[in-house]
Amino acid sequence: MPDLFNFSQEEVLCFFAVLVRFSVLMAVLPFVGDRVVPTPVKVLLALATTLALFPFLVSQGQVNPQDAAVWGATAGGIFSTMVLEVACALVLGYTARLAFEAVSFGGNLVGTFMGFATASQYDPHQESQSQVVAQIQMAIAMLLFLALDGHHLMLRASLSSYRIVGVGGLGAFAHGGFNGAFSQRLIDLTGEVIKFGFQLSAPIAICLFGVNVAFGVVAKAMPQINILVLSLAVTSVVGLIILFMSIPEFQGSVSSLFSQMDDWMQSILIAMQKGK
Repeated sequence: MPDLFNFSQEEVLCFFAVLVRFSVLMAVLPFVGDRVVPTPVKVLLALATTLALFPFLVSQGQVNPQDAAVWGATAGGIFSTMVLEVACALVLGYTARLAFEAVSFGGNLVGTFMGFATASQYDPHQESQSQVVAQIQMAIAMLLFLALDGHHLMLRASLSSYRIVGVGGLGAFAHGGFNGAFSQRLIDLTGEVIKFGFQLSAPIAICLFGVNVAFGVVAKAMPQINILVLSLAVTSVVGLIILFMSIPEFQGSVSSLFSQMDDWMQSILIAMQKGK
């Protein structure tokens, strides 16, 4: 019976490189990387994921321990490889979080239109102050994310990163990847986030614009009415009614957004691989 712990130096280095990427991913990915998840849980989850997937990655040839004989020969090579693994995980986690940033942007925009800009609370998912409407929509989006097996999607994208980029395979990216395909892809994804935020807030924005126009007409016709106080209450009520009426459409839009998340992560990995 072979010794279970009879690892070579190259295998240990490769295992540690995989562990570094998964550790950073567990710290920045949506849901598992939220601040409400305890740090020991993230560490154990990263270790368990690495232990489960490392043999698969080696057997599929996506991780080759023999390559560690090259980049692991010097301390500088090991350090640069680990830095590139951290960079790869950060970019991948940032891309995955863009979908939730789109929901948060749209929710905060809706809350501003409804007059809830001053009614903000600390959102542990965003680790910043967020409006109540945005927190409601983020909670719905997170439930949809889990119902659609979004965590499996992120795991598949993490595995694809080894097939596309590999361990320490960002050398070309480090020397020239911040231009061309990579930078253009980041700009495109940022545009998608802003566009979805506006699409998410468009129904309520249009309805509230009509309400404000009506109040403008009433203010001209009857100046004695306190339009400022009345409009705050009416816009809030109308906005909440439209918000809850549009929940089915919101679910469909967010589901469509999450279905694009895999394409976003794959495209950003390909852009990192090209580095030109």
